[in-house]
Order: sequence, then C-alpha cells, then structure tokens
Amino acid sequence: MKTITLLILFLLGCGKALADEWKIYASYHNISKAVKTDARIFVLANGGLFSYDTEDSRVMGYDKTNALSDFGIYDIAYSATKKKLVVLYENGNIDLLGMDGTRWNLPDIKVKPLGDKTLNELRVVDGEALVSLNSGLAHINLEGGYFVNLYTFDSKVTNATLKNGKLYAKTADGVMEGDLGKNLLDKNSWTEVAANTVAFGPTANEKADMEAALEKVKNIVINSPKQNWSYNLNMVGNRLLVAGGNFYYPEVDYAGTAMKYENGEWSAFDDKEAIALVGERAYRNVTDVVQDPNDPEHHWLGTKQSGIYEFRNYKLVNHYSYENSPLTSILPDDRNAGWYVRVTGLNYDPQGNLWMMNNQCDTIVRILKKDGKWAAYYYNEIAGYPTFDNTMFDQRGWAWIQQRRTTSSHQAGLMVIDTNGTIDKKSDDKHRFVSSFYNQNGESYTPNLYYCVAEDLNGAIWVGCTDGIFMTAAPENVFSSNFTFTQPIVPRNDGSGLGDYLLSGASVKCIAIDGGNRKWVGTLSNGVYLLSADGMETIEHFNTGNSPLISDEINDIAINGETGEVFIATNKGLCSFQGDATDPAASMDSDNLKVFPNPVRPEYQGDVHITGLMYNSNVKIVSASGKLVTEGTSVGGEFSWDCCYKTGKKVASGIYYALCTDEEGNDGAVAKILIIK
Repeated sequence: MKTITLLILFLLGCGKALADEWKIYASYHNISKAVKTDARIFVLANGGLFSYDTEDSRVMGYDKTNALSDFGIYDIAYSATKKKLVVLYENGNIDLLGMDGTRWNLPDIKVKPLGDKTLNELRVVDGEALVSLNSGLAHINLEGGYFVNLYTFDSKVTNATLKNGKLYAKTADGVMEGDLGKNLLDKNSWTEVAANTVAFGPTANEKADMEAALEKVKNIVINSPKQNWSYNLNMVGNRLLVAGGNFYYPEVDYAGTAMKYENGEWSAFDDKEAIALVGERAYRNVTDVVQDPNDPEHHWLGTKQSGIYEFRNYKLVNHYSYENSPLTSILPDDRNAGWYVRVTGLNYDPQGNLWMMNNQCDTIVRILKKDGKWAAYYYNEIAGYPTFDNTMFDQRGWAWIQQRRTTSSHQAGLMVIDTNGTIDKKSDDKHRFVSSFYNQNGESYTPNLYYCVAEDLNGAIWVGCTDGIFMTAAPENVFSSNFTFTQPIVPRNDGSGLGDYLLSGASVKCIAIDGGNRKWVGTLSNGVYLLSADGMETIEHFNTGNSPLISDEINDIAINGETGEVFIATNKGLCSFQGDATDPAASMDSDNLKVFPNPVRPEYQGDVHITGLMYNSNVKIVSASGKLVTEGTSVGGEFSWDCCYKTGKKVASGIYYALCTDEEGNDGAVAKILIIK
C-alpha cells in the first residue's frame, strides 16, 4: 500500500482562543494500537491519539488543546455498547470520550493514594472498564462515566475480565473471583478459582478486529516529531532544532534523535549512517544540536555517549571521538571506550569556532576551530568535572559555561572565560569558576545545582539554580573578588512594606529572553513563569492544572523572535504558547509593518497583532476620522490590540490606523487595519 502523508485537523473542544494560544507537538509515529469505533479508527502512536475516518480519510489529532485532559497515553479501548473510547494515561488518569463529542475525566487512580500504581492492562468487557495495577483492580462504570472502586490484593493484578456478574482478577498468586453482588472491598469476598475458569485477554474476534484496524492505518504518516523527546532547544531564525536525548543521572537512554521544525514541517536528522558506524548502543542521548552560522545546512550534534557528529543536509558526514580527535573517553582502557565520550555544551563563538565540553576528563574545554584544527583549555579548578551542560557567549564574546551537578568531589557552578578574541593566545585570557557567591544583602549561597545562564537585551546575566533565580547588571565585574549576584525582591503589596526573593527555593531549569526583554522561566516542578523585564512582576504562570502545558517539569525554552511563539521542552515532549512579543526592528518603516489578522472578520475573537516595530514603540490606534481609540507601548517589536476602546467597548466596523513611533518620537510608521463586524 502506498504511504499516506496527512496533516492533522484538530478538534476545537476547549474553545478557539485556547487552541489559538497553545500547540502540542505530539509524536504520532510508531503506531502500536488501533481500535474501530463508528466510522473512525482511533490510533495510539508514541503515547498520542489520533483518529482516521474510513469514509473521507480525514485524520484528527487529540490532545490537551481540544479533547483530552492529559498527555502520555498508556492504552486505549472501546466499548461498542456504550459508544465510549477509554483513554488510560501513563499516570493512571482516565478520559472517556463519547462518540457524540462528550468527555468524562476520571482522575481517581492518578490522584488517590492507591499504593503501587504501575499499570498492567486495560480491558473493556460488557460496558465496564477494568484496569489491572500492581496494587489491585480498578473498576469503571462506562454507562454513568464514574469510578466504581479499587479492589486490592496481596499481589499484583496482571489481567482482569468480567463474566456473568462476576469479576476475575489474575494475580501472581492465582485467579481470584468476586461476585459484584457482594462487598468486594472486603478481601474475604474474593475466592481463588482454577486458572482455566475464565479466559483473559482479547477474544479471537477482538484480535481480528484490531488487526484489521491496524492494517488500515499502518501506512499513515503524520507531520509530527519523530519522538516525544525534547531535552535541548536551539532556535535559529524560524528554524527550531531539537535534541532528543538527556544528560541526567542515573543513566536514562534515548536512541539518537535530533529533529528540525521549520515552516510547519517536521523532519529528523538521518540516524542510519550513525548507527551503522558506531552501533545503536553508542549513538544515543543527543544533547545538543548547533547550526554553523555560515552554512544553514551544516550542523553538529553532541552526545552523552559517543563524541560529536557532523551533519550536512541532515546526513552524517563525520564522527569525532577518542580515536580520531583530541576528545577523551572517561574509560580509555575499557573495551567499549567509545561509549564514554561525553561531549556537551556545543556552541559557536563570535569568531566561528565550535566550542564543546568533554565532560569528566582532565581537559574539559575543547574547541574545533574554523580552520579545522583543534584547541583546548585546561583549568585545574574544573578538571574531571562531570556535567557541563550549556555554553553561552555574551555580547562581549565571553563564554559562560554552566556546570550543573554537585557530587562528593565536584561543585556545581559557572565557568566564565574571556579569551580576548584570541583562541591561540592564552596569555591575555581571564577565567573564573563561580560556585559560591553573595547576594546584595550579604547572604551566602552555594547552590547544589546550576541549571542555566542567559543574557538579556540590556546585557544583564541571569542564572537559574536550585535556590531560585539570580542576576547581575554588571557581569564585567565577575573577575573581581567582590563580585555579587542580585536576587530580585518582589514586593508583597500587602501594606507591610516587605518583599520576597523572586522564585526563592524554586529550581529554575531554563531562562529565555523574549523581544520585550521579558524572562520566560522554566522550573523543575512548577511549570513556566513569564516575568517582566526587571523580574518584579509575574505576568503569567502556566502549569498542567491551568493550561494545556503537558508537564510541569521543563527542560528548555526557545522563542521564535519573528513570530513570538514560545517553544517549551518538557520531560514528556514539546508544546508551545503564542507569545505577544517579537524581536524589535532596528528601524521602522510602514512597508515593513505587518498586521494579522487583517481584515479582522466577525468570527475572529482574538487580538490584532502589529509586528515590525522598534523596541518600546509608542502606538496610537485612531479611527478613520482621527479619533483616538487606544494607545500603548509595544512589547519588543509587537503591539497587540483587542479591538476595543480604552473603555473596553468593542469598536465598530471600519478602517483604523496604527500610528507608531520609536521611544524618542523620531522614526515613525503607519499601518491600516480593517475591522468587519
């Protein structure tokens, strides 16, 4: 059968505005299960759900922006008698999707203290859903859409079924039978029966139906990420590069995965040559994807396992490891020494040299110069250190390299290196490793984990760690003995005159700066914060409870400066929020201003966005007659208008003009907006 490539048509079950703001980039590859319902086949692939309409061949994706309450599906099953699809998530959460578009959420297994919640099987029999867990058997009534109970046993339940008003649970100690007319919460109401009393698992007819459904959808290929793995993000213009590995302890292996998202299309770096060269065991845990600043089709991949890989046009052309480069293996005498060449923190410096961190070795800092030759920097303070994650070059060209982890013999911290723009001349260099520091009030900090470092539009350096968020507006003082970090203090606004340290005690894993110099902050367990430029105001706080965010554990954040889209890498996968700040323009011209949507039609309920503005531009919206409607200041290079007067009243149909000037009132531009009611 010919492969079918389809784009997803999303349902809008949660409202248009929500779907407009958020996107979930779920992977729909690796189909594992398909069930036939009405005219549709529902398909489970990489923990995501989509449906295929057998009558018109439409494909619809389902996620938290439209029909689902969670992310990461363990299994699906269908009740033909109740016309409901059961969606069981990996965390025990359950959704029931009615074929008429209704949905019930049953979070009982997820939220209740039920012991060991390891999932073993989902089974639908006679309009009832049964979930087998290590802690017992969960029973769901599909007619009413409610959680009946969890029946506990002394050993894990691997399978379950229902027959003639009796529940059967297959446990490690034998098959147990329970009459639904009795109190099955009492363990004494269950009796052990012969193993052949009842058959478990799908019937022969159910197996034939699932095989037929799989046959119909097996060649569907949806435009989506190859995997739900997103560890490190790199935004280059409109191109998002995704490293799908990890650099955590204890060891967690992810097959070598690097992906590209550009102009709405997903593609993956070809892994066939890399696997053929080093084997699947070595080509794992891609932690960095960087693009050559002089060649958009030339990339480098860093890995936790086996050195660095050079790609051109997304195909492997070179591999550098301990055998053919100065890179060093942690275990050079081991017969599998090539499995222990841990190279992370890849980034190009302003001169076009590729920097990288050869972790847990004597000489950590390695550089592949633009002439193809290698250079190295040895620093006694960090020799043998294990987890250098990221390398950031500031406006001066200084390298800020974050060493994440504290161990019994290593300290987390920041390595700052000023090469004075000369890689081969070390006599004029300066460096310092910062592990402990004081804040502006003289309080001492020695964070256990340093997660990230970022530079904002004003040249201030922001650092995220286990103790919260810190910044310095004078990073040039980092080499002095009295250098301190400032811990922003947020007023309580309760009349006390007191304040609290910004995100104190929160583990800040990543910081990204948008076009308005605002800070997007990802945390270990509290989701995402959007902070004002000075960090004094929390503009937004997104978590899994109040938004379609798919996990509260954030790995990285990257922002498309041209569109304002904020990409959020989590431990479960990738999603994004449509921000309202784009990168500011260097100058302003009416021909370069963009207004969208334009015209604004009656069915559109969102804001009008004007982009192409300079930083902090002054914007006045006026009617065709010149009457002032509203005014404000751009966030970076973007101004958003809700199509209302200052009073909040919606404007009438007509032509409106955006009169825009820079902060000083010098450069100016005009944009025309058509409103249709």
